[in-house]
Amino acid sequence: MDTRSSAKGWAVQALAEFIGTAMFLYLAVGGADAVTRGEVSGYLATSFAFGIGLVVTAWAFFRVSGSHFNPAISLSSLITGHITVPQFVLYLIAQILGAMVGVALARGTTPSSENMGLGQINVLMNGEGVARGFFLEFFLTTILCFVYHMTVHEKNRSTFMAALPYGLALFSCYLFATRYTNASINPARAFAVSVVARSFPRDHWIFWFGPLCGSVLAAGLHILFRYVDYDHYSAGMDAENQAQYMRAQAAYSNPDLVHHNVHGAPNSYVSHGPNGTSTTTSNGIIAH
Repeated sequence: MDTRSSAKGWAVQALAEFIGTAMFLYLAVGGADAVTRGEVSGYLATSFAFGIGLVVTAWAFFRVSGSHFNPAISLSSLITGHITVPQFVLYLIAQILGAMVGVALARGTTPSSENMGLGQINVLMNGEGVARGFFLEFFLTTILCFVYHMTVHEKNRSTFMAALPYGLALFSCYLFATRYTNASINPARAFAVSVVARSFPRDHWIFWFGPLCGSVLAAGLHILFRYVDYDHYSAGMDAENQAQYMRAQAAYSNPDLVHHNVHGAPNSYVSHGPNGTSTTTSNGIIAH
């Protein structure tokens, strides 16, 4: 491997994470500040702001860096082997810096900075206790990271649309958690809003350890499903017709026809013809 090419690639991806995280939080935090008024309507509007903000920015940067925009996603991807340690370090730095820039721009370009209160940083509220707050962030981040793995890292014909379920997952998480923790689900976001507000609550650690621990569980779940070869039971899911589906099912019934990649995922299928020729295809579809 060309070290210089790898370093250049990592730099480009880290730059994409920096710009993408800044854009995402500029839209999300700025949008949430603008529409948050009533209690119930404010929670729904905040969820929309973050969910839609993630969809549009993740779709834009997906082909460059994978659109993590979140240290929890990056840590989970490191554990599953989809990024390396140097990439993780670069992504983490880029995400934290990008988050601070995005939040600062959102607050600096609107009058919202004049009325900043505890509701605009991540803090336990509405009777939420420390343990409950930790596990709320923990489980919701687990769900977000697992959705990311199954839509981005598990390649299929809908992978190009992965930004949509990724953003919808964040929308669901915010709809649940905004009332109780102002929904971090992202350590970079929690850190950035506290830096810009110059206010770190006593329980700020929850918004780091909760999401990061959740990312570890999500990685474990993804590895477990890969280990038990889950896609054996969904062979041909992307088939365009019944014939392709039946050939994919037949291929999986014969382990000799299936070649697995380093993560245990079947990446090609070999069909042997009558003259000793073979045809290799992917995505669970056998050519003939």
